[in-house]
Amino acid sequence: MGATWRTIRNPRRAFDCVLRRGTAVVWLALVAANVSAQISGTTSLVSNYRLRGVSLSENKPAAQFGIAYDDAQGWYAGAFASTVEFVISPSRELQTVPFVGYAWRTAGGLSWEVGTDYSFFTGRARNYNYPEAYFGVASESLSGRLYYSPHYFGQNSGAIYGEVNGTQLLLDRVRLLAHVGILRSNSGITNYGWPERMFDGRVGFAVDLDRFNVQLSWVGTSSARAAYTITGVRSRNGPVLTLSLLF
Repeated sequence: MGATWRTIRNPRRAFDCVLRRGTAVVWLALVAANVSAQISGTTSLVSNYRLRGVSLSENKPAAQFGIAYDDAQGWYAGAFASTVEFVISPSRELQTVPFVGYAWRTAGGLSWEVGTDYSFFTGRARNYNYPEAYFGVASESLSGRLYYSPHYFGQNSGAIYGEVNGTQLLLDRVRLLAHVGILRSNSGITNYGWPERMFDGRVGFAVDLDRFNVQLSWVGTSSARAAYTITGVRSRNGPVLTLSLLF
């Protein structure tokens, strides 16, 4: 791939890429050039699985796993899985999200990517399966992604989600994390009753301890109606603790 950029290259970057789907707060990453293909992954425990500000675990802990393959030519693929809990189901279910994409770096130093993913749910929530396509751009410490889904969480119309993520090294092993996102339904008020536009944000810290990573963030959303109808809303804002093992 030469001097191109990819989302997965070293274990820390792999953690960030896989965890992004689970916590909605991870940024795109620059990586070293001329490195062979690599498989990386992470297993995590989170105190609350919040996707784009909304809890998909009924504000309870969740277990997560992710694995990603990064090809030397710029292609990458992988999958993310998490336990979920919805008001429509009396027990915990499972969400799996396979993804595939391609990334490259331009002469100006920016990194770009295009890709697609698909969210599958088990049990009674399987009617909320949905596909997404995304486009992203990144610099060393900032990144953005734009997602489009024709049937977001099973609704009959499309939705667009945009996000900006940032990271700043504070100490040798401590990073400042920040995220802001906006979700917009193409049909005004969605089938689930959440508003046409909804904002979410996150700010926190990450501590890198070799193969371990600890994150503590404050996560919030602009609307208490952002329940996607399958999950209840007990609090719009709250802390999220993530403990991860990289491999």
